[in-house]
Amino acid sequence: MPEFSDFAHSLRDAMSIEMVSAIESAPMPSLGEGSIHKPMLPLLSGGVGDHLIGVAPGRQMECLSGLWLVAGDIHRSHSISQDLPSREGSFWHGIMHRREGDFGNSKYWFRKVGQHPVLEQIAHQSDGVYTDPYDFVDRCEDAVSGAGDPAEVKACELGQWIEWQALMMWLCS
Repeated sequence: MPEFSDFAHSLRDAMSIEMVSAIESAPMPSLGEGSIHKPMLPLLSGGVGDHLIGVAPGRQMECLSGLWLVAGDIHRSHSISQDLPSREGSFWHGIMHRREGDFGNSKYWFRKVGQHPVLEQIAHQSDGVYTDPYDFVDRCEDAVSGAGDPAEVKACELGQWIEWQALMMWLCS
């Protein structure tokens, strides 16, 4: 279901055909934990070196953390991102805590990210849905609350998908 956005076509070129196909056949990543997308499991279980084209070896664990998020296994993503000393590791860590509903902890990790270069691109590509990571955490929290409007949930899911693509493009460039 999640199709790569027009701005993210270079990301498709940085992945194997099998990985692109598995991602595009996955459900839209949930604002919560979501469900595991089984076709991605064999592609991720042995690492991602065979499925990332031209990605620096030092960036592969960061990419793997992000790919586990799309696969729906936020806990595997967490086990990787919590050990990554980079801003990108903190970014994935913040997304993971937002998805598990630990919104305060999510903001803590986004503070560790600071002013990342992808934030401007996310704000631009999301048409105002994602103006900054802190407001987006609040927006997602409101969307998943008991009074969550289905249109707002969908807007946040699309904002989250843009966020994922932008960060993965940064890592794969």
